[in-house]
Amino acid sequence: MLSKQKKLKVKLNKLVLFSNFSHQLKLLKLKVLLKSKYLPSCFRMSNSCNNEYLRAHGVVFPPNKPLEPRIEFSKTPVVYDALFFLDFNENGNCIIGASEVAGTFWEGTLLHFKDEKDMENFDYMGHYIYATTSDGKFVKNNIIALAEDTGNISVLSLDSDSTIRPINYFKTIERIPQLSIWTNSSKILSCSGRSVAIWDADSVDRRPSEKFDNYHTESVTCIDTLRKDTNLFLSGGRDRLCCIWDIRNPIACSVLYANEFSSITSISWNQDDDNFIAVGTLAGDVYLVDKREPKDFLSVLPCFHGAVNRMSFNNSKQFAVCGDVPEVLIVNTDKNALKVIYKNSEHSGPVKDVKWYNGTLYSCGFGKCVVKHSRQSE
Repeated sequence: MLSKQKKLKVKLNKLVLFSNFSHQLKLLKLKVLLKSKYLPSCFRMSNSCNNEYLRAHGVVFPPNKPLEPRIEFSKTPVVYDALFFLDFNENGNCIIGASEVAGTFWEGTLLHFKDEKDMENFDYMGHYIYATTSDGKFVKNNIIALAEDTGNISVLSLDSDSTIRPINYFKTIERIPQLSIWTNSSKILSCSGRSVAIWDADSVDRRPSEKFDNYHTESVTCIDTLRKDTNLFLSGGRDRLCCIWDIRNPIACSVLYANEFSSITSISWNQDDDNFIAVGTLAGDVYLVDKREPKDFLSVLPCFHGAVNRMSFNNSKQFAVCGDVPEVLIVNTDKNALKVIYKNSEHSGPVKDVKWYNGTLYSCGFGKCVVKHSRQSE
């Protein structure tokens, strides 16, 4: 048998719990009523008044988080800290893709610059607001392809007044990590899941002109093209395979190189000497491969303590490398031996893309950072 004192204590606790619950329920009903569209406007309370009333009755809101979730894209462009890609066209125009990936509402901003000087100062001429993205490319001087994390490939027109507007789109069911293009062609190469697809930017048909499923046994993470030949391209994936493709062949795909230790995260085809291909891995190593000697590599270079994100050859036997570290390297391939000839640590976070323009290297990454590198091509 419980003593009278214990019984009174139990009853008191139940009364307090019921009182708190009843109080919270009344506040909830009051909040719904105050926002009800069926009340006359004179009885409705604004969000600020409503919040003040609720605060007075003991409701505490987080100081750094809005009560209502954000559901709309920004009306004006926001240059977010995470820069995922940059690209140049033949006229010297530049684009940069920035995305918000740390908040509760993910969106991206595509920025268009007149030239590289404006890009360095973030003095943009045009913009396009969209979902977060991983890659964007100039298909032509006035046509841009954008890979959104929603699975869309948006085709955008760059007008003479720097207005960027959508003119076409294609839909996939998975995120697209990378795009690639060919010279003087409207074709776009994409990868998503275990598939590689070719799209025509001018086509009104929403289906790919070519699609190759399940040649890779795991997700395809990176692609690159031989710019001068629309039949040839490369792919690499989490199955540790780098594949070379010729869509004219009955079997379009063949294994060029298989890494024993790590997933393939980046590939780059030497456009000046198309026998050579650079392959980057999740472990931070870069391998030089000769397509005339498949299944093996010529040289290997440990670059980073993190994944290799992007690589880019220039018009000589050099290529730039960036990864999930704040460093950019330029690597020489003379005599088929990889050697670092330049290293830069100006970035404050992971570097996401590297591009050459007129013999000068540019890079972008997290921390809202674009770097023009002093080392010129040789």
